[in-house]
Amino acid sequence: MTVTDADRLEEMRRRYLADHVRTASPGQRLLMLFDRLLHDLHSAERAFVEMDRKAINDDLVHAQQILFALRDPLDLTTEIGRNLGGLYDYCLTRLLTANLEKDVSLLAECVEILEQIRDANRRVVDSAGLEVTVAG
Repeated sequence: MTVTDADRLEEMRRRYLADHVRTASPGQRLLMLFDRLLHDLHSAERAFVEMDRKAINDDLVHAQQILFALRDPLDLTTEIGRNLGGLYDYCLTRLLTANLEKDVSLLAECVEILEQIRDANRRVVDSAGLEVTVAG
């Protein structure tokens, strides 16, 4: 098998993204997770329009994996940890149900909740004077 220009470009893109994540601050990585999570949810919404079951499943499963990554390290002995954990659990349940029942209506509320959490985190990162560049 020969390596094409497209293969080389894809490999360069992957390396760039990996380096970008590796060199990002913790706040920047958190925002990257939220941006990818919201990307997955919007992609799932588009897949529902075409009723592409595989794309729906893939996007929602990846979104759930990110939610677990956001939820699991929370300190549940703090009020904010418990509150965020509850919101993430709520969204996890909604995404699981949306996937099983193929019900797009369950996504909008999660998108709204998660955008608000992302935006609050962005304000904190920005107020700390950190430059945030998010890769798509």
